[in-house]
Amino acid sequence: MTRVSAMEGHRLWAESYDAAPNALVALETRIMRRILRPVRPKRMIDVACGTGRWMLRMQQRGASVFGVDGCNAMLSEAAKHSSLRGKLLLGDAAHLPITNGTADLVLCSLALGYFADLQQSMRELARICAPGGQVAICDLHPEGLAAGWTRSFTREGAKYEIEHHVYQWKQIELAANDAGLCMVVHESAKFGELEQPFFQNAGKQHALAKAAAVPALFVGVWKRPC
Repeated sequence: MTRVSAMEGHRLWAESYDAAPNALVALETRIMRRILRPVRPKRMIDVACGTGRWMLRMQQRGASVFGVDGCNAMLSEAAKHSSLRGKLLLGDAAHLPITNGTADLVLCSLALGYFADLQQSMRELARICAPGGQVAICDLHPEGLAAGWTRSFTREGAKYEIEHHVYQWKQIELAANDAGLCMVVHESAKFGELEQPFFQNAGKQHALAKAAAVPALFVGVWKRPC
């Protein structure tokens, strides 16, 4: 397995990111859909938006959406959706090119571990959130990473592992508190029967029971006080 930086990894992964079945993305989608169901934002910003899949979902629900990502290749994939053109920005999570209080929902999913400066990035997520709005974060659970899980993908027969930072929940919680955010939701999520087809398609159905014993994702939702 070749270990690559987050930027290089996502450049290589971009073209096939949405095409390859992924049990983790399926679980993230299932959990975040439920958590975000009651949230009806007028304006949503997706930080580390990737190919724009959450932008499209929230757009269908009537939100005005914008996305920021540090990888041009991912933004190019997102821009293939005509409804997202003109709504995508190249930027670093630690220095977001967005004015204060822009969105009533700031989303960051499956990306926090790629941010080198957790506290600064959390301050930026809080800064662009409007008073009374929410910041929603989902990422790999530190227990899953401690069990040996990797952030990896396969491209043209070669397997790549993406470099990342392992943040414990306490670190994330403290960073959110320091940014002035108040917790609304904190959950852990494990693989279940609904993810079984993804394991079967990968020829790893025997691994589901072991994987399901460890939290795969954490979700945190915070409110920015008015």
